[in-house]
Amino acid sequence: MRTLMASCLALIILVARADEPQLVLPAMNYLSSVASDELFDAIKTNAAFAKLDKELLGSPITLRISHSLQPTAAGKATGLLSAIWAGGTLGLLPAVTNNSFVVTYEVRVHGREFATYSYQRTFTRAVNIWAKDDATHGLGQDGLEWAKGTALEFAAAAAHDPKLVELKREYELYFGAQPQ
Repeated sequence: MRTLMASCLALIILVARADEPQLVLPAMNYLSSVASDELFDAIKTNAAFAKLDKELLGSPITLRISHSLQPTAAGKATGLLSAIWAGGTLGLLPAVTNNSFVVTYEVRVHGREFATYSYQRTFTRAVNIWAKDDATHGLGQDGLEWAKGTALEFAAAAAHDPKLVELKREYELYFGAQPQ
């Protein structure tokens, strides 16, 4: 019964949001400290970020994505022991890491924080110390997929954020409505 009610509520919300006019945010610069191309492509799939640009230097509005990897309490001990084993075997055994991975999306206006979204998850990875070409930016395949998922989640949340709706309204007040 609860599942049916939850499904009906979700359907009502989706139908209500379908009637809302689609928010298209003003042009903004894009900066990222991790998986720049992958996250940019994922965010651009949302119509609200149609004007997001990597080369819009000097824009008063910026979307800045930063990340941090912090070892968990157990990860510190595991990492130390693992590093000793990996070094002692000259890399035959992999180094194991257990990190808390945080991705933060900041919308900044004139260099000041305007809206922030953070996503956190803990990952355990086995890393070969001799591996060179890591297409996952050091995150591992599951970490990269999770980061892409946060980009989609951020874009959906930001498209309905009242602060960003107000930012668009104020931007249009001073600079006029921009052509789509």
